[in-house]
Amino acid sequence: MLLTAAALAAVAIAPRPAAGQWVDERTAGPFQIRSEFSLSDSEGQQLVTEIGRLQEDVETLLAVKASEEPIQISLFRTASTYRAHLEQRVPEAVSRPALFVKGADMARVYVYRRRDFATDVRHECTHAVLHNALPYVPLWLDEGFAEYFEVIPDRRDNGSPYLLSLRRSILFGWKPNLPNLESLTDLSHMGEAEYRESWAWVHYMLHGPKEIRQVLSDYLFDIEQGNAADRLSDRLRAVDPNIDRSLVAHLRSWR
Repeated sequence: MLLTAAALAAVAIAPRPAAGQWVDERTAGPFQIRSEFSLSDSEGQQLVTEIGRLQEDVETLLAVKASEEPIQISLFRTASTYRAHLEQRVPEAVSRPALFVKGADMARVYVYRRRDFATDVRHECTHAVLHNALPYVPLWLDEGFAEYFEVIPDRRDNGSPYLLSLRRSILFGWKPNLPNLESLTDLSHMGEAEYRESWAWVHYMLHGPKEIRQVLSDYLFDIEQGNAADRLSDRLRAVDPNIDRSLVAHLRSWR
């Protein structure tokens, strides 16, 4: 949740002694990882490798360039140590299971170990990369990208549970409403339905017709240049007046 493929050789995975509570520290791409538990097992090493590739994956697929600013990841052994840490730093966010904060000095990601916590790490780290690349990202689009990249790399295009869920909803008349997503400015207003639709639009723009992908690319470029004041939905509709139907057709047919 948001508060305000590199070569394997590029990922340093050898642990070194950590001070205080941290028992493992590693560097992976721009990420400085510190953990209350060892990352030496296969799950930990796979996560470090994936995170080391994440920035290049985001940059390549979205045609953006992130800054060289470091991103600190703090991994906690339990929810209690996670909350105790946040109470001293971001007390308003202690109820969240994972968190990205864009600080004045660097971006920070906080996650505690639970089932599928690696998904949380990929999600929050996507936010961090995006905000190191762009001056701002609309809330729905920010979350849509994070939902897309939170899936393991080789299943991003077809491994999200949202795909099957949306196909079922389409059978019962579900229709997208991008202007509604664009009106949301507070994370508390985004529920599962909003996250799911945000993911759907991102998937369509990344894997749909080339002219739709070009709309996204141009929009992100304009944001990077400080020029994007209009709505992405208007740009999409100018290219395809039946964009809602096209999204539904894409979700139905994607394999």
